Amino acid sequence: MILIADSGSTKCHWALCRRSGETVRLVSGGLNPFACSDSKIALTLDEDLMPHLAADAVEAVYFYGAGCIFDGAERIERALSTRFPDARVEVAGDMLGAARALCGHSGGIVCILGTGSNSCLYDGERIVANVPPLGYVLGDEGGGAHIGRLVVADILKGLMPEHLRKALYEECATSYAEIIENVYRRPQANRYLAGFAEFAARHLDEPSIEACVDSAFDAFIERNVMQYDHLSCTVGFVGSIAHFFRDRVLSAVERHGLRAGDIMRSPIDALAAYHTA
Repeated sequence: MILIADSGSTKCHWALCRRSGETVRLVSGGLNPFACSDSKIALTLDEDLMPHLAADAVEAVYFYGAGCIFDGAERIERALSTRFPDARVEVAGDMLGAARALCGHSGGIVCILGTGSNSCLYDGERIVANVPPLGYVLGDEGGGAHIGRLVVADILKGLMPEHLRKALYEECATSYAEIIENVYRRPQANRYLAGFAEFAARHLDEPSIEACVDSAFDAFIERNVMQYDHLSCTVGFVGSIAHFFRDRVLSAVERHGLRAGDIMRSPIDALAAYHTA
């Protein structure tokens, strides 16, 4: 049996590939080592994952996750090796997972658009260039937190029609004071802001919302994708933002004269195929 994981900060998608050819899919809490303590990682594995695997002898674990670089990867590897002592355990960043899912053993420019954003140039085996994403304060252009920040800021500053301010407060059950409280005084402001991307998706027929979303994707391409040398490659995307804003993402790719590849909401199925081929 092979166990494969694709983890973000909020959720981790698992695929257990059995010898029979059956694939069992599971979901646990996110396992981003930058955002989770060792005790939280252990608790999530023990409560969300291990009870479903009691009868399965796992021979290999391939874990791809946000924050899985440097000591973050080592912490996840330790936690998994403790629970699967007889299995081969490999931990890599979500960027490599996205690259293997989108491109397999071919080259391309690979992008993640979820709560945050990231990109790389992949040669079919390894990542050969990566523009640093820098997180939601300094970067993460085109991610959910970036889109949410742009839309909410323009609404609160009165740069969008008044009916959108009313819609924001009503649909999101929030207020000016609550938004400021969550952004500046509570943890995980990036995830909070990303929640407003759903509001943006529902109101894409509003020219001011559409302009905000387009500016976010243009910024992502100009500040990240256009820095890679191989602009003749296809540009593929994974992530919920890429999926739900598919048409706007494709328009941005076209505006910059690039060639679009696949767009996947989640790479987990393609990763299962990659590791069982």
